[in-house]
Amino acid sequence: MSTFIDNSKRPTTLPAESPRPGQPTGTRTTTVLTSDCEFKGALAFSGELELHGRLEGTIESEGGALTVGEQALIKAEIKVNDVLIYGKVQGNIYATGRIELRGKAEVYGDLYSNRLAMDDGVVFVGRSSSLNGKSQPASDFSKMLTRLGSAAKTNAPPADAAKAAAEQIGADFGSYLPVGGSRDCWNAPPPRSRTPSGNAS
Repeated sequence: MSTFIDNSKRPTTLPAESPRPGQPTGTRTTTVLTSDCEFKGALAFSGELELHGRLEGTIESEGGALTVGEQALIKAEIKVNDVLIYGKVQGNIYATGRIELRGKAEVYGDLYSNRLAMDDGVVFVGRSSSLNGKSQPASDFSKMLTRLGSAAKTNAPPADAAKAAAEQIGADFGSYLPVGGSRDCWNAPPPRSRTPSGNAS
């Protein structure tokens, strides 16, 4: 059996972004790569892209939105506007808009975005950083306990008084030091005898 293809009815050029029937003009188109699709290399797109298969390489879009489905396995560096991940991704992700990790997503790589949302139960192994590269000012908690710090300083004994107290403690414990070099015998004062009334004499 042979198949005949009539090329005369096909248009010679395809429009860059033709709207689907019933789709308003100017809306974004969505491209879908199904779960039986495998792709290796550089993938660039505009509009929206849904990945449900396997991909290894790079994914880039200026202003585009990427959705990684639950069954998807992606090993790529991703540079898009927005990304929504339900599947497994290994690689760094750069999003000028927002990164969302949802459901049972697993991400192994660094995230660079100004907005990040993550569900409970998501696996994320990597670092999250601001995309603009500006470091946020560190919070200064050094002045948090201003009252306690000033009270502690005003109630502290002067340095001379502390030194005198330390010398007195040393003098008090001096009578308990070992005698004659033997550590078994201590020169402690004899215990006080008690009177029948219970008072020490």
